[in-house]
Amino acid sequence: MDIWIITLYGFTVGMIGTGLGGLASLFVKSNNKILSFLLGLTGGFMMFIVTFHLLPESFLLGGIYITLLGILLGILLVIIAEHKLDKTVHNPLSKSSLLLGISIAVHNFPEGLALGSSFLTMSNLGPTLSLAMLLHNIPEGLSMSIPLRINKLSPLKILFYSTLAGIPTGIGTFLGFYMGTFSHIIIALCLAFAGGTMLYIICDEIIPNAKNLHKGRSSSIGVVLGFVVGIILYFK
Repeated sequence: MDIWIITLYGFTVGMIGTGLGGLASLFVKSNNKILSFLLGLTGGFMMFIVTFHLLPESFLLGGIYITLLGILLGILLVIIAEHKLDKTVHNPLSKSSLLLGISIAVHNFPEGLALGSSFLTMSNLGPTLSLAMLLHNIPEGLSMSIPLRINKLSPLKILFYSTLAGIPTGIGTFLGFYMGTFSHIIIALCLAFAGGTMLYIICDEIIPNAKNLHKGRSSSIGVVLGFVVGIILYFK
């Protein structure tokens, strides 16, 4: 496929996903139980993508050491971004929204790398990963936008900021496809990098935050359902 078509694909997936989340925030009530379920659904679905798609493809193309290196680099990137943010923002609501926004943008870039690289593999990983990214960006855009609503930001600004967070997906998609044409090792590293980034965010942010929002079973049901949805899409 043409690199510009793949790049447009990446921009569309990233910006529509988070943008739809921002749009939904204008209509959905700030119900902790609903947000808890959506975040849990995100965590379960992305856990499936990491364990059944990203890392196996990386192992196959680059071997265990390249995969482990990519995972480590992905985790370090998110930790550094979070550490820098903790020192600069003090308003709890603004900090929560900004952290989610930066986290989404930061991990949308390696996700874009993985998306661009995935279209070079022999499997149907590209379309599957695109759907996964689109779906999981919606609740992330929603979660990012809820604190902005509480701070009484205008609807247009909420839509603008939530859509903006999806731009790195398109940039990453271009670079992932472009660099991946040179070496399978680069493809493997991109896939593992995105896998490590998502794995850390799932474990450190999505699932814990889902449980903190609502102490009941909604987040756990969401996690399981998200994983099951991944299985259904994989074997369909």
